[in-house]
Amino acid sequence: MPRSILAPCALLAFALVAAAPAGAQQSARRHAVELTFAGGYFQPTGTLGFDAASNTALKRRPAWEAGGHLSLYPSNGWVGLDLSGGFSPERVLQYGAGFTVPRHTYLGYGAAQVLVGRSPRRSGISYMVGGGLGVMHRQKSVINPAVSTTDVGGVTSLMLRLPIDGQVALRLDAEDLIYSADFGLGKKVRNDFILTAGLSIAW
Repeated sequence: MPRSILAPCALLAFALVAAAPAGAQQSARRHAVELTFAGGYFQPTGTLGFDAASNTALKRRPAWEAGGHLSLYPSNGWVGLDLSGGFSPERVLQYGAGFTVPRHTYLGYGAAQVLVGRSPRRSGISYMVGGGLGVMHRQKSVINPAVSTTDVGGVTSLMLRLPIDGQVALRLDAEDLIYSADFGLGKKVRNDFILTAGLSIAW
């Protein structure tokens, strides 16, 4: 083995041997429940369509989002249950020949997911992927503001948690709401992305 890499290899081996006893002594964190307050960005995908009869088109636009997570982690450190909810004004632009009208549907959603990965019950940075069911409720439709709608679909997510101390952490989430909905111009499958950052408190 060349001498130029002997010293780095020896240093790495020494670090691994020294870290092994410390890792073996670590036990699962006792904090099994975590509450997260978060806010961020709501990004819908795709336009809503065009109605030739009324010469009206609908276009979805980004908006802010606010919500939270209640997470439960068993002591094995590799799975979890996440209950989340949030709100976004959900901006929609209605336009046609000679007019443009901004709309809001006021979206509230809730989701229940199973998380898999390195959970907060283990020390250091946590990273988990999830999947489950979600419910999306809109207080107003775009075409008829007097009508509310509720849709059920799937949710997938990616979570990254950066610990600040033993109980508090910065949590970053990316969620994809997958469902079929009719905004007034026909039913289509939707993908809405939610990107949030929040403060987590475990106990």
